[in-house]
Amino acid sequence: MPRRRGVRLALALAAGALALSGLAACSSDGGDGPAETLAPVRFEFSGDAATVDGVAIPARVVADVLDVFRASPGALQASYQQTELNQAGSDQPQPFIVADLVEAEIKVKLIEAEIARRGIAIESGDEQVGATQINATFGDSLAEHPELKQLLISRYAEYVALDMDLNGPGPDEATLRAAYDEDPARFDQACVSHILVADETAADSLLAQLRAGADFAELARSSSTDEGSAAEGGNLGCQGRGVFVDALEQAVWQGPVGEVQGPIRTDGGYHLVFVSERGGRPFEDPLVQQELAAELGQAPFTALSDWLEQALAAAVITVDARFGTWDPETGKVIPVGVAGGGLQLGPATTAAAGGS
Repeated sequence: MPRRRGVRLALALAAGALALSGLAACSSDGGDGPAETLAPVRFEFSGDAATVDGVAIPARVVADVLDVFRASPGALQASYQQTELNQAGSDQPQPFIVADLVEAEIKVKLIEAEIARRGIAIESGDEQVGATQINATFGDSLAEHPELKQLLISRYAEYVALDMDLNGPGPDEATLRAAYDEDPARFDQACVSHILVADETAADSLLAQLRAGADFAELARSSSTDEGSAAEGGNLGCQGRGVFVDALEQAVWQGPVGEVQGPIRTDGGYHLVFVSERGGRPFEDPLVQQELAAELGQAPFTALSDWLEQALAAAVITVDARFGTWDPETGKVIPVGVAGGGLQLGPATTAAAGGS
Protein backbone atom coordinates (compact mmCIF):
# COMPACT_ATOMS: atom_id res chain seq x y z
CA MET A 1 0.00 0.00 0.00
CA PRO A 2 1.66 3.28 -1.04
CA ARG A 3 2.64 5.85 1.52
CA ARG A 4 0.53 8.63 -0.03
CA ARG A 5 -2.70 6.72 0.55
CA GLY A 6 -2.05 6.43 4.28
CA VAL A 7 -1.02 10.04 4.72
CA ARG A 8 -3.99 11.33 2.76
CA LEU A 9 -6.25 9.10 4.82
CA ALA A 10 -4.97 10.61 8.04
CA LEU A 11 -5.42 14.13 6.70
CA ALA A 12 -8.91 13.33 5.50
CA LEU A 13 -9.85 11.98 8.90
CA ALA A 14 -8.29 14.90 10.73
CA ALA A 15 -9.84 17.54 8.55
CA GLY A 16 -13.10 15.94 7.58
CA ALA A 17 -14.40 14.92 10.97
CA LEU A 18 -14.99 18.08 12.93
CA ALA A 19 -17.04 17.30 15.97
CA LEU A 20 -17.62 20.91 16.99
CA SER A 21 -19.73 20.52 15.16
CA GLY A 22 -10.47 15.18 12.50
CA LEU A 23 -8.39 17.00 8.05
CA ALA A 24 -9.51 18.82 6.27
CA ALA A 25 -10.84 17.58 4.73
CA CYS A 26 -9.01 16.04 1.88
CA SER A 27 -11.10 13.64 -0.13
CA SER A 28 -11.18 10.67 2.16
CA ASP A 29 -8.91 7.78 1.24
CA GLY A 30 -8.83 8.57 -2.46
CA GLY A 31 -12.16 10.37 -2.88
CA ASP A 32 -14.72 10.09 -5.61
CA GLY A 33 -14.36 13.57 -7.10
CA PRO A 34 -17.17 16.05 -7.70
CA ALA A 35 -20.53 14.64 -8.72
CA GLU A 36 -22.11 16.76 -11.47
CA THR A 37 -25.77 16.50 -10.49
CA LEU A 38 -28.49 16.86 -13.11
CA ALA A 39 -30.88 18.53 -10.67
CA PRO A 40 -30.03 20.63 -7.60
CA VAL A 41 -29.65 18.53 -4.48
CA ARG A 42 -30.86 20.21 -1.31
CA PHE A 43 -29.60 19.18 2.12
CA GLU A 44 -31.36 19.54 5.45
CA PHE A 45 -29.07 19.13 8.45
CA SER A 46 -31.41 18.00 11.20
CA GLY A 47 -31.25 14.71 13.10
CA ASP A 48 -28.46 12.23 12.49
CA ALA A 49 -26.36 11.83 9.37
CA ALA A 50 -25.17 8.32 10.22
CA THR A 51 -24.66 5.74 12.95
CA VAL A 52 -21.63 3.55 13.69
CA ASP A 53 -22.32 0.48 15.83
CA GLY A 54 -25.29 2.34 17.27
CA VAL A 55 -23.38 5.58 17.96
CA ALA A 56 -25.03 8.56 16.23
CA ILE A 57 -23.26 11.18 14.12
CA PRO A 58 -25.37 14.36 14.25
CA ALA A 59 -26.00 15.99 10.89
CA ARG A 60 -25.05 19.29 12.47
CA VAL A 61 -21.43 18.07 12.54
CA VAL A 62 -21.34 18.17 8.75
CA ALA A 63 -23.18 21.49 8.59
CA ASP A 64 -20.63 23.10 10.89
CA VAL A 65 -17.74 21.98 8.69
CA LEU A 66 -19.48 23.43 5.66
CA ASP A 67 -19.90 26.72 7.54
CA VAL A 68 -16.14 26.80 8.11
CA PHE A 69 -15.52 26.20 4.40
CA ARG A 70 -17.86 29.08 3.52
CA ALA A 71 -16.10 31.42 5.94
CA SER A 72 -12.57 30.21 5.04
CA PRO A 73 -12.16 29.38 1.33
CA GLY A 74 -8.51 28.62 1.98
CA ALA A 75 -9.52 25.69 4.20
CA LEU A 76 -11.69 24.35 1.38
CA GLN A 77 -8.79 24.71 -1.03
CA ALA A 78 -6.43 22.91 1.34
CA SER A 79 -8.97 20.13 1.81
CA TYR A 80 -10.22 19.54 -1.73
CA GLN A 81 -7.84 21.48 -3.99
CA GLN A 82 -10.75 23.50 -5.32
CA THR A 83 -12.43 26.80 -4.53
CA GLU A 84 -16.07 26.00 -5.26
CA LEU A 85 -18.09 24.61 -2.36
CA ASN A 86 -21.58 24.80 -3.87
CA GLN A 87 -23.32 23.06 -6.72
CA ALA A 88 -23.49 25.07 -9.93
CA GLY A 89 -26.19 27.73 -9.71
CA SER A 90 -27.13 26.72 -6.17
CA ASP A 91 -26.44 27.69 -2.56
CA GLN A 92 -26.21 23.99 -1.65
CA PRO A 93 -22.90 22.16 -1.16
CA GLN A 94 -21.61 19.66 -3.67
CA PRO A 95 -22.87 16.17 -2.75
CA PHE A 96 -19.42 14.60 -2.90
CA ILE A 97 -18.16 16.99 -0.21
CA VAL A 98 -21.10 16.18 2.05
CA ALA A 99 -20.59 12.44 1.53
CA ASP A 100 -16.86 12.81 2.16
CA LEU A 101 -17.41 14.58 5.47
CA VAL A 102 -19.92 11.96 6.64
CA GLU A 103 -17.48 9.21 5.65
CA ALA A 104 -14.67 10.85 7.58
CA GLU A 105 -16.83 11.05 10.73
CA ILE A 106 -17.66 7.36 10.42
CA LYS A 107 -13.98 6.50 10.32
CA VAL A 108 -13.20 8.77 13.24
CA LYS A 109 -15.83 7.05 15.38
CA LEU A 110 -14.20 3.68 14.72
CA ILE A 111 -10.70 4.97 15.41
CA GLU A 112 -11.63 6.70 18.64
CA ALA A 113 -13.43 3.58 19.85
CA GLU A 114 -10.33 1.50 19.13
CA ILE A 115 -8.09 3.97 20.96
CA ALA A 116 -10.37 3.72 24.00
CA ARG A 117 -10.47 -0.09 23.77
CA ARG A 118 -6.67 -0.31 23.67
CA GLY A 119 -6.23 2.29 26.42
CA ILE A 120 -3.80 4.30 24.27
CA ALA A 121 -2.51 7.52 25.84
CA ILE A 122 -1.91 10.47 23.53
CA GLU A 123 1.61 11.79 24.16
CA SER A 124 2.93 15.31 23.69
CA GLY A 125 5.01 14.07 20.77
CA ASP A 126 1.85 12.90 19.02
CA GLU A 127 0.35 16.35 19.52
CA GLN A 128 3.49 17.94 18.12
CA VAL A 129 3.29 15.84 14.97
CA GLY A 130 -0.38 16.77 14.67
CA ALA A 131 0.32 20.48 15.06
CA THR A 132 3.14 20.40 12.51
CA GLN A 133 1.04 18.57 9.93
CA ILE A 134 -2.12 20.64 10.36
CA ASN A 135 -0.12 23.88 10.19
CA ALA A 136 1.63 22.68 7.04
CA THR A 137 -1.66 21.66 5.44
CA PHE A 138 -3.91 24.58 6.35
CA GLY A 139 -1.51 27.47 6.91
CA ASP A 140 -3.44 30.49 8.21
CA SER A 141 -6.78 29.41 6.74
CA LEU A 142 -8.08 28.33 10.17
CA ALA A 143 -6.83 31.40 12.04
CA GLU A 144 -10.41 32.50 12.73
CA HIS A 145 -11.35 29.02 13.96
CA PRO A 146 -8.89 28.19 16.79
CA GLU A 147 -11.18 25.60 18.43
CA LEU A 148 -11.52 23.77 15.15
CA LYS A 149 -7.78 23.90 14.52
CA GLN A 150 -7.06 22.41 17.94
CA LEU A 151 -9.60 19.68 17.30
CA LEU A 152 -7.84 18.77 14.07
CA ILE A 153 -4.49 18.67 15.83
CA SER A 154 -5.87 16.46 18.60
CA ARG A 155 -7.48 14.07 16.15
CA TYR A 156 -4.38 13.81 14.01
CA ALA A 157 -2.43 13.04 17.19
CA GLU A 158 -4.87 10.20 17.88
CA TYR A 159 -4.24 8.72 14.45
CA VAL A 160 -0.49 8.92 15.00
CA ALA A 161 -0.82 7.17 18.36
CA LEU A 162 -3.04 4.37 17.02
CA ASP A 163 -0.84 3.86 13.97
CA MET A 164 2.22 3.53 16.19
CA ASP A 165 0.41 1.07 18.46
CA LEU A 166 -0.63 -1.01 15.46
CA ASN A 167 2.88 -0.92 14.03
CA GLY A 168 4.69 -1.85 17.22
CA PRO A 169 8.17 -0.53 18.06
CA GLY A 170 9.85 1.37 15.23
CA PRO A 171 13.48 2.40 14.68
CA ASP A 172 15.14 3.90 17.75
CA GLU A 173 16.43 7.47 17.85
CA ALA A 174 20.03 6.50 17.20
CA THR A 175 19.04 4.67 14.02
CA LEU A 176 16.99 7.61 12.86
CA ARG A 177 19.83 10.04 13.62
CA ALA A 178 22.31 7.96 11.62
CA ALA A 179 19.95 7.95 8.63
CA TYR A 180 19.50 11.73 8.91
CA ASP A 181 23.23 12.40 9.09
CA GLU A 182 23.84 10.51 5.84
CA ASP A 183 22.27 13.35 3.82
CA PRO A 184 20.73 16.17 5.86
CA ALA A 185 20.46 18.41 2.77
CA ARG A 186 17.56 16.33 1.48
CA PHE A 187 15.48 17.86 4.27
CA ASP A 188 16.06 21.42 3.06
CA GLN A 189 12.91 23.46 2.59
CA ALA A 190 11.95 26.91 1.34
CA CYS A 191 8.80 28.81 2.33
CA VAL A 192 7.44 30.41 -0.83
CA SER A 193 4.68 32.75 -1.97
CA HIS A 194 3.92 33.85 -5.51
CA ILE A 195 1.66 35.98 -7.66
CA LEU A 196 0.80 34.61 -11.10
CA VAL A 197 -0.52 36.77 -13.94
CA ALA A 198 -1.02 36.20 -17.66
CA ASP A 199 1.30 38.84 -19.15
CA GLU A 200 4.55 40.59 -18.36
CA THR A 201 3.03 44.08 -18.36
CA ALA A 202 0.69 43.13 -15.51
CA ALA A 203 3.58 41.51 -13.65
CA ASP A 204 5.73 44.65 -14.03
CA SER A 205 2.87 46.79 -12.73
CA LEU A 206 2.46 44.61 -9.65
CA LEU A 207 6.21 44.56 -9.06
CA ALA A 208 6.25 48.36 -9.09
CA GLN A 209 3.45 48.43 -6.54
CA LEU A 210 5.33 46.01 -4.31
CA ARG A 211 8.50 48.08 -4.49
CA ALA A 212 6.43 51.11 -3.54
CA GLY A 213 5.29 49.35 -0.37
CA ALA A 214 2.17 47.40 -1.39
CA ASP A 215 1.38 44.28 0.63
CA PHE A 216 2.32 41.06 -1.19
CA ALA A 217 -0.52 38.99 0.28
CA GLU A 218 -3.17 41.57 -0.57
CA LEU A 219 -1.97 41.87 -4.17
CA ALA A 220 -1.93 38.09 -4.46
CA ARG A 221 -5.53 37.88 -3.26
CA SER A 222 -6.71 40.57 -5.67
CA SER A 223 -4.57 39.87 -8.73
CA SER A 224 -3.14 36.35 -8.86
CA THR A 225 -4.69 33.97 -11.37
CA ASP A 226 -3.64 31.00 -9.24
CA GLU A 227 -6.93 30.85 -7.33
CA GLY A 228 -5.75 28.27 -4.83
CA SER A 229 -2.73 30.16 -3.53
CA ALA A 230 -4.42 33.56 -4.04
CA ALA A 231 -6.93 32.67 -1.31
CA GLU A 232 -3.92 32.23 0.99
CA GLY A 233 -2.21 35.48 0.01
CA GLY A 234 -0.04 33.69 -2.55
CA ASN A 235 1.31 31.22 -0.01
CA LEU A 236 2.60 27.97 -1.54
CA GLY A 237 3.82 26.59 1.77
CA CYS A 238 7.25 25.28 2.69
CA GLN A 239 8.56 22.91 0.03
CA GLY A 240 11.54 20.67 -0.52
CA ARG A 241 13.85 20.69 -3.52
CA GLY A 242 12.61 19.59 -6.93
CA VAL A 243 9.00 20.72 -6.50
CA PHE A 244 8.89 23.62 -8.97
CA VAL A 245 9.55 23.94 -12.69
CA ASP A 246 13.16 24.87 -13.51
CA ALA A 247 12.81 28.65 -13.68
CA LEU A 248 10.97 28.85 -10.37
CA GLU A 249 13.22 26.23 -8.77
CA GLN A 250 16.24 28.40 -9.48
CA ALA A 251 14.58 31.47 -7.98
CA VAL A 252 13.41 29.59 -4.90
CA TRP A 253 16.77 28.02 -4.11
CA GLN A 254 19.29 30.49 -5.50
CA GLY A 255 17.54 33.83 -5.31
CA PRO A 256 17.57 36.21 -2.33
CA VAL A 257 15.46 35.54 0.73
CA GLY A 258 13.09 38.31 1.78
CA GLU A 259 12.99 40.04 -1.61
CA VAL A 260 10.48 39.84 -4.45
CA GLN A 261 11.89 38.18 -7.57
CA GLY A 262 10.54 38.36 -11.08
CA PRO A 263 8.77 38.52 -13.33
CA ILE A 264 9.69 34.89 -14.03
CA ARG A 265 8.15 33.36 -17.12
CA THR A 266 6.81 29.79 -17.18
CA ASP A 267 4.24 28.00 -19.32
CA GLY A 268 1.60 29.13 -16.81
CA GLY A 269 2.35 32.85 -17.10
CA TYR A 270 4.51 35.36 -15.24
CA HIS A 271 5.38 34.89 -11.57
CA LEU A 272 6.47 37.22 -8.82
CA VAL A 273 8.16 35.07 -6.18
CA PHE A 274 8.85 35.79 -2.53
CA VAL A 275 10.90 33.39 -0.39
CA SER A 276 10.36 34.18 3.27
CA GLU A 277 12.57 31.45 4.69
CA ARG A 278 15.04 28.87 3.43
CA GLY A 279 17.11 26.31 5.24
CA GLY A 280 17.43 22.77 6.52
CA ARG A 281 14.81 20.99 8.56
CA PRO A 282 16.45 19.81 11.78
CA PHE A 283 16.46 16.23 12.99
CA GLU A 284 14.28 17.34 15.92
CA ASP A 285 11.40 18.18 13.55
CA PRO A 286 8.82 15.44 14.25
CA LEU A 287 7.88 15.19 10.58
CA VAL A 288 11.52 14.61 9.67
CA GLN A 289 11.66 11.72 12.11
CA GLN A 290 8.37 10.41 10.74
CA GLU A 291 9.77 10.47 7.20
CA LEU A 292 12.96 8.75 8.33
CA ALA A 293 10.96 6.07 10.12
CA ALA A 294 8.98 5.52 6.92
CA GLU A 295 12.18 5.06 4.94
CA LEU A 296 13.48 2.53 7.42
CA GLY A 297 10.26 0.62 7.94
CA GLN A 298 6.56 0.66 7.17
CA ALA A 299 5.20 3.93 5.83
CA PRO A 300 3.21 6.11 8.25
CA PHE A 301 -0.50 5.29 8.49
CA THR A 302 -0.21 2.13 6.42
CA ALA A 303 -1.08 0.01 9.45
CA LEU A 304 -3.89 2.41 10.36
CA SER A 305 -5.28 2.26 6.83
CA ASP A 306 -5.19 -1.54 6.78
CA TRP A 307 -6.84 -1.79 10.18
CA LEU A 308 -9.53 0.71 9.23
CA GLU A 309 -10.43 -1.25 6.10
CA GLN A 310 -11.15 -4.29 8.27
CA ALA A 311 -12.97 -2.25 10.92
CA LEU A 312 -15.29 -0.71 8.32
CA ALA A 313 -16.17 -4.16 7.01
CA ALA A 314 -17.01 -5.43 10.50
CA ALA A 315 -18.96 -2.41 11.76
CA VAL A 316 -22.71 -1.88 11.57
CA ILE A 317 -23.01 1.42 9.68
CA THR A 318 -26.06 3.33 8.49
CA VAL A 319 -26.16 6.58 6.50
CA ASP A 320 -29.25 8.77 6.23
CA ALA A 321 -30.36 8.88 2.58
CA ARG A 322 -30.28 12.69 2.68
CA PHE A 323 -26.48 12.57 2.80
CA GLY A 324 -25.57 9.56 0.67
CA THR A 325 -25.60 5.79 0.62
CA TRP A 326 -23.28 3.52 2.58
CA ASP A 327 -21.48 0.99 0.37
CA PRO A 328 -20.16 -1.80 2.63
CA GLU A 329 -18.15 -3.36 -0.20
CA THR A 330 -15.97 -0.29 -0.68
CA GLY A 331 -16.32 1.19 2.80
CA LYS A 332 -17.38 4.51 1.33
CA VAL A 333 -20.33 6.90 1.33
CA ILE A 334 -21.68 7.23 -2.20
CA PRO A 335 -22.84 10.85 -2.79
CA VAL A 336 -26.47 11.68 -3.34
CA GLY A 337 -27.20 11.49 -7.07
CA VAL A 338 -24.42 9.01 -7.87
CA ALA A 339 -24.90 5.28 -8.36
CA GLY A 340 -22.50 2.84 -6.74
CA GLY A 341 -20.70 2.27 -10.02
CA GLY A 342 -20.23 6.01 -10.56
CA LEU A 343 -23.19 6.37 -12.92
CA GLN A 344 -25.19 9.58 -12.79
CA LEU A 345 -28.78 9.23 -11.65
CA GLY A 346 -31.59 11.07 -13.38
CA PRO A 347 -33.06 14.39 -12.21
CA ALA A 348 -36.16 12.91 -10.61
CA THR A 349 -34.20 10.34 -8.64
CA THR A 350 -31.58 12.90 -7.62
CA ALA A 351 -34.12 15.41 -6.38
CA ALA A 352 -35.99 12.77 -4.43
CA ALA A 353 -32.82 11.49 -2.80
CA GLY A 354 -31.65 14.94 -1.83
CA GLY A 355 -34.93 16.28 -0.52
CA SER A 356 -36.78 19.36 -1.65
